[in-house]
Amino acid sequence: MKKILLYLGAFALASAGLVSCGDDYDEYDTSYILDNDETMTLTASSASIELAEDTPLDEAVLTFDWTPARQMPDDYVLTYITYLDLKVNDFASSTVIRNVENDGVFSRSYTTEQLQNYITEKWARSTAETATLTFKVVATWEGGTQYVMPEVRTLDVDVLPYRPNVFEADRVNLDGEAVRQIMPSMNYTMTTTPENEFIYAGEFNMAAGRMTIPVLQDGATMYICPAEGTTVEVPDTESADGKPVATEAYSAKVMSIPDGGEEQLPAWNLPSEGYWRVIIDMENETVQFYSPKNRLEPATVQFRYEGQPTGWLLEKTLLGGTYYVNTMTGWDSWKGKAYSFVASQIDPQLLIWDGQGSTIDVSEKFCIKIGQNIGEGFTVVEQTDGRDPNGDAGMNFISKCYAFVPEGNEDAPLQIGQWMPMMQVVSNKKWQPEGTVKISRIQIDIRNNQIRFN
Repeated sequence: MKKILLYLGAFALASAGLVSCGDDYDEYDTSYILDNDETMTLTASSASIELAEDTPLDEAVLTFDWTPARQMPDDYVLTYITYLDLKVNDFASSTVIRNVENDGVFSRSYTTEQLQNYITEKWARSTAETATLTFKVVATWEGGTQYVMPEVRTLDVDVLPYRPNVFEADRVNLDGEAVRQIMPSMNYTMTTTPENEFIYAGEFNMAAGRMTIPVLQDGATMYICPAEGTTVEVPDTESADGKPVATEAYSAKVMSIPDGGEEQLPAWNLPSEGYWRVIIDMENETVQFYSPKNRLEPATVQFRYEGQPTGWLLEKTLLGGTYYVNTMTGWDSWKGKAYSFVASQIDPQLLIWDGQGSTIDVSEKFCIKIGQNIGEGFTVVEQTDGRDPNGDAGMNFISKCYAFVPEGNEDAPLQIGQWMPMMQVVSNKKWQPEGTVKISRIQIDIRNNQIRFN
């Protein structure tokens, strides 16, 4: 708030100077600006650091120090404001961490916990790569008779997050009687999920029977087993209120093959044949299931084109594929920009776009459309007029197509790094960013009507 008042004050002073000059105004006259030498310097405790999980929570691992800014008369009030952000974000209002420092404070420190959470949670960066952070300190003055230019200093620091202390495997398989009855000569191989590198998940056709989870690491085979040391009877309960329900998240541990052989290991006993979704969380050491009676299916939507009570009734299954970030102003003649989403193995109704280092730069209001023309997997279920659906494409189609928009079907502020409620509807209502925002990941939770931008 001080920053806004400062700029307004500067504008007012500048305007006053312009008015007082009357017809003699000189556009090169900067006498309303007080020109003093800058004195502030900025240093960091390190140019690059590697975070460690076992560092005490309250221990500072990165500190920025600055020297005092220029001395001014007593009628000026000096404020130091600090900012921290990923370098690629360029201090966007939705991503920056901002602090107004107390009087007499000339440093800002960060702990391992703070930096780890900022990088992995707020900015959604992988723990496998170094993140370049930029720190900025701004000295601003209010009061006095002349405008004082702020002193600004920035510094970059490379920070490598720690990888949580988890069991890492070269390969994770599903095996045992439940698998071999379906595939006698091979097992299933699991993969990590796009949203979390420590979670393995997937859906597999398995028979009733004993299921094991062998993991290969450095040429050795270990097994993920129930932590209690006894075989777990996994239930195949009915869904609740028509919605799929997961089993509890069973505690697990990694075990070696005992002398009695693999058959002596505690395992997971499946009661029925069908498609089982298995979710293995290496970081939290849990295993969870969705049973055949609780099978997670992709969302299939039906909607009236143009959002009217009558007209074409269209249908589309929302799989991984192309979706459109759409502003309706200035982007490719009102068309949306195409981005490739994938469906999560945890839930096919969780769609994810990950820039893998690239970003979507948005400064205008936007929503997300599921298609740009009727040839993109739409089925015409019902047509009540004589128009040709294939003839109404491009700009006309996307402006009247099913979309993910803010809850309430009203424009809403864009919030970065947290889940926001959304609606699925034919609409052009949008999220409004504050300034230019760099988005590195989008997650659309269709099942729970939520969306998240990082």
